Amino acid sequence: MRVFRRLARALRKFQAILRIMPAISQRRAAALLEVLGVYLAGPVMMLGLRRVLGISLINPLNHLTAQATGNELVTASRQLLVLLLFSNSGYFLIAAPLNWWYRRRRPADYGFTTAGHTWKLLLLAGLATAAFWEWPVVALGLVNSMHPGQTVPWRQALLDMSMGRWQYWLFTGVLSWAGAPFFEEIFARGYCQRRLAEDWGDGPAIAGAACLFTFGHSQYFRADPYNAGMLAGLLISAIGFGLIFAWTRSLVPAMVAHAVFDIPMSTVWQGILLAGLLFGAAVVWRRAVPIVKQVFSTGSGAAGVALGTIGAGYAALTSVDRTILYVVIAAYCMLLSAIVLEAKDRRRAARAQSA
Repeated sequence: MRVFRRLARALRKFQAILRIMPAISQRRAAALLEVLGVYLAGPVMMLGLRRVLGISLINPLNHLTAQATGNELVTASRQLLVLLLFSNSGYFLIAAPLNWWYRRRRPADYGFTTAGHTWKLLLLAGLATAAFWEWPVVALGLVNSMHPGQTVPWRQALLDMSMGRWQYWLFTGVLSWAGAPFFEEIFARGYCQRRLAEDWGDGPAIAGAACLFTFGHSQYFRADPYNAGMLAGLLISAIGFGLIFAWTRSLVPAMVAHAVFDIPMSTVWQGILLAGLLFGAAVVWRRAVPIVKQVFSTGSGAAGVALGTIGAGYAALTSVDRTILYVVIAAYCMLLSAIVLEAKDRRRAARAQSA
């Protein structure tokens, strides 16, 4: 009962704020509250569902070692794929019905489309994005491979593991170069950025989604130059992913660019990749700068700073433990508040059409 009383008090406070907000601010608030609510409520809902149904899921990263056998890596790949599918589905079990009710969003609106572009253009756009935005994080990875820094145990195990087995590439494919571009881009760009852009504009939405994405990588929350550099590099890359998604309205280029720096490489190949990216950045520079200016012209700089700050702080604060009671309450309060605002907006639009 105490939980429900806290929830009711929080909702009353939200409603008091919403009543004094102008219409345009209400729409922006609805988009922001919805995204932040889904960001937390999706995984929490799936955790509760897992407990109710008695589903047992194993996170193989918790016990991964550099001495893992081929069979152990195959088993870990299967466990990780099931875990990723289950946990990521929670976002869209909430977001998809809500977005369909509010604005009739279809799969194409989430980026599952070529948006009228050729596959050749989309693939080249992805490679150009990688060249223009990812060379800093690749350069940092190259330095780290020559002078290793401290990182989380499972990542260190991968760095120490032999790359000469197909089982290694199966596991890293699920974890990074195939799995991460698919799952992370669908949520970060296809949902978060697209939803924010509807009411904030592309520029601020890119900043907000990029910061949510970057500071959700808590494995880099270590006070040393390498991990600080990785966060900065991820943020730069995420801005690039957001820009190419806003320009093409397709997830294909962002997924291609994302996959480039997630592919495990030896020191020699990292050096070759870095040289190729720097050359590519020089080639696409003149074409890329006008696109950056065009995309960021939608929405104010102040709004971008605000969304970026909120996204970074929110992701960092909630990345430690998403099952704490007050975190769960906050997530569902934000979702309910977003629904209230969107319902008001629908009624206002209906009255305007009938007038």
